[in-house]
Amino acid sequence: MKMKRLIGVLGCLTLGSMLAVACGGSSTNPGSGDAGGDSGSSAGGLGNAGLGNAGHGNTANNGGGLGVSGSGSGQAGGGLAGVDSAGAAGQADLGEAGAAGTSAGGTSAGGTSAGGMSAGGMSAGGATAGRGGAGGGNGGSSGATSVSCTSDAMCRMGAPYCDTAAGKCVECLASPNCAGVGNRNQCNTTTHTCVQCTASTQCGAQRPYCDTAGTNTCVACLADTNCQTGEKCNLTNHTCVASCTSSATCQAPTPYCGASETCVQCLANTNCTSPRGVCTNGACTCDANLSLCGGGVGGGGCFDLQTSANHCGACGTQCGQGQACVAGKCECPGGGLLCNGACFDAKSAPNHCGDCATTCAGGGATPETCQAGKCQAGACTGGLTSCNRACVDLTSNFYHCGNCGRRCNANEACVAGVCQ
Repeated sequence: MKMKRLIGVLGCLTLGSMLAVACGGSSTNPGSGDAGGDSGSSAGGLGNAGLGNAGHGNTANNGGGLGVSGSGSGQAGGGLAGVDSAGAAGQADLGEAGAAGTSAGGTSAGGTSAGGMSAGGMSAGGATAGRGGAGGGNGGSSGATSVSCTSDAMCRMGAPYCDTAAGKCVECLASPNCAGVGNRNQCNTTTHTCVQCTASTQCGAQRPYCDTAGTNTCVACLADTNCQTGEKCNLTNHTCVASCTSSATCQAPTPYCGASETCVQCLANTNCTSPRGVCTNGACTCDANLSLCGGGVGGGGCFDLQTSANHCGACGTQCGQGQACVAGKCECPGGGLLCNGACFDAKSAPNHCGDCATTCAGGGATPETCQAGKCQAGACTGGLTSCNRACVDLTSNFYHCGNCGRRCNANEACVAGVCQ
C-alpha cells in the first residue's frame, strides 16, 4: 500500500503543476506555492511542497523532499530540500498546510525573495534549517537554533576560532592558540579560554599548584598539606599562613586567630583603623565610598574617587596642575579654564583672555588689560583692580582673593576677600 502511494506521488512530482490539484495541492495561481501533504500519519511520506507556479510563473526548484507527516489527515510539505538550491526567478509566498492537516514542527515552502526561493524548513522540528536559494531566498523555519559560525573565517579578534561542535566563536581550541597571550598560554578546553594553567606541572616553584577548580592560576597551596608545619592554606587567596589555636600565637601584621584557625588582620571593624576601617574576611579594607588604589601616583591606599586629584573617577587618574576633582571629573576651580595643563581665570588673564589662544598686547605706551574676557586698551574700569594687567574683583576672585596672586585652595571660595 505504501509503495503504491509513493509511486503515485512520484508521478505527481514528475508531471508538475498540471497535476497539482489532483495530487492534493491547490491550483497553481501565480504568487502562491501550495504546501499540500499526503494524508495519513506514517513517517517519511513524500510531500509536495510548493510545486506549482511561484512569482511570475516560474516553478520553484527543489520544492518538496522528505517530510514527516503530522497528526491528522495531512501534513506541511518541506523537509531537507532547498538547502543551497538556487530558486527560480520570481517570489514564492508561504505555502499553506494540506486540508485538515497539521504542520508537524516546520514551515512549508519557507522563504520569500525576489530572485528565488527554497523549500526550507523541517517537519517535526528538524535538525537542520533549510537555507535560501542562490537568488537570495530566506531559509525556512526549523526546530534547531541557528549557529554563529561554521568556520574560523566567520570569527573575529578576541574569539578567532570556531568551536564547530557548539557553533560559536571562542578564544581558543587548543593551547597553541594561546601563544603570546601574556602569561595565559594554556587553553581551558572546557571554557575555551586562555588561562595560566590547566595542570600543576605547568607551574613553577614559588606557586607550584594549579587552581583548576577556580581561577586556573598557579597558587602556593590548595590544601593544608601543601604548607609547612604550623601553617594552613588560606583557601580564599590560596596562600600558606600561620595556623593558630588562639590570638596569643599570632603576631603583627596578622595578630588575630580567625575561625579558619589562621592568623588574620582583623576579626571585627574595631580591629581596623580608618580609612581602612572595615573588616572583610579577616582583612582591613577601605571605608564605605572609598576605593583601594595600589601604588602609582599618590601612593597606595583608600581614596575617594569623587574628590581625589590623584585618583579622580578611577585609580591612577591624576588631574592637571591647579585642577580639582569634582564629582569624579578633573575641573578647574573657581570657574577657571584649563590651558596647557594649568588653570587660568579666562575673564581676566591677559595671556588667556576669553580663551586659551588670545593674548592681550603688552607692548607700547598703553598695554592692554583683560577685563570680562576681552582685551582692552588702558586701565581697568568699574572699580576692578589690575593684577599684572588682569582686571579682577579682589573680594570674590578665586585666583586673586584679597590680594593679587593669592589663590584659594581647590575646596575653597573667595568671600569678602577671604578664602574660606
